[in-house]
Amino acid sequence: MKKRVAFLIPQFYWGGMPHVASQLILLLEDEYEITLILVNNRLDIRIDTYSANVIRLQGSGLKKLVELHHLLKRESFFAVLSFGVIDNLLNIIMSPSKTRVVITEHSTKSFENALETSGLKKRFYSFGIRHLYPRATAVIAVSNGIKEDLEHYYHLKNVQVIYNPVRIDDRFRDLGVKDKSLIRLIHSENGKIVLNVGRITGPKGQLNLVKSFKNLKSENIHLVLIGEGPDSEAIENYIKTNNMTAFVHLIGTRSNVLTWMKNSDLYATLSWFEGFPGVLVESVYSSLPVLSPDNYSGPREILSQGKASRYSQPVSYPVCLPNGILIDRFDFREKRGNFKRIEDQFAHYIARFIDYKENRQYKPSLEFIDNNEIRMQYINLINGSEVN
Repeated sequence: MKKRVAFLIPQFYWGGMPHVASQLILLLEDEYEITLILVNNRLDIRIDTYSANVIRLQGSGLKKLVELHHLLKRESFFAVLSFGVIDNLLNIIMSPSKTRVVITEHSTKSFENALETSGLKKRFYSFGIRHLYPRATAVIAVSNGIKEDLEHYYHLKNVQVIYNPVRIDDRFRDLGVKDKSLIRLIHSENGKIVLNVGRITGPKGQLNLVKSFKNLKSENIHLVLIGEGPDSEAIENYIKTNNMTAFVHLIGTRSNVLTWMKNSDLYATLSWFEGFPGVLVESVYSSLPVLSPDNYSGPREILSQGKASRYSQPVSYPVCLPNGILIDRFDFREKRGNFKRIEDQFAHYIARFIDYKENRQYKPSLEFIDNNEIRMQYINLINGSEVN
């Protein structure tokens, strides 16, 4: 009989964590009977749940917490795997003593916590990570940078690194009529396409990226932004106000991201911080070079094909690596909203590296991410064996 394992996660609507959880379900469903517990019962399910039994917690506030407590106690799962700081803390607090509590961290917490505007929440999260995370069976960091951050700022000693799996579904889907027309128009003018994909928010840096394009001294380089989010309207207004509609295109969400990557020339990001960004992995998978700051964390490891994982080791920027280019690291906590120098410099890098596909140093590979190895690492951890 298969062991029963639960995945506890906020939602399966958008974002990196649901996609990672989905791939883990696919990798582990032959080994375990998996129940997917979604805390948010309002957002639609957009991402594959495969064979998992899906439970959406009902009610709000205290009622939902009571339901989760009863569910975990009644079902007595062999292990509960959780995603995100709130669900991690719920897993630690509410799972029965015999349940193996495995929590996962997908972002650099000291940076993420710096964005929290509520002082009470900020102190609560810091306290929970520092004093409750040590009670977990294991803390999985999805990059070495996250592990460094958790150990340095929160003094954790039970952190293990397991990379996110590569998505193994075939998603090179056809482009729609509008997308084909846009690509045809750009290419007909010998134009180049710089791509960015993700939820449109301040920390993801799309507005900074658009501002850098304002300084770009080349009329045949276009920026295509794929995604939606709370900052979409502000970016649309900025594009219109600054007469950039001819070469900056905010096109909304797409299910054919990989196909867009195949038709682009460079993936560019000015994200303030990351964990192990799946979109960079997808870019490499699609043979699209990446241009990224050397921020915490993930780009250094992904672009170097896993060979550079110590973030304290200084490098001379820009660094041309097999999967793309690393440029100067910046700390948004020190910038206080003033990114002008970074945006101006980034425009220079875009013009310089737009043809990186033809560069002899560009030899894309994801061999350092082995789905079979990741599967066995999770199985060993869930079952109580050592992670290799």
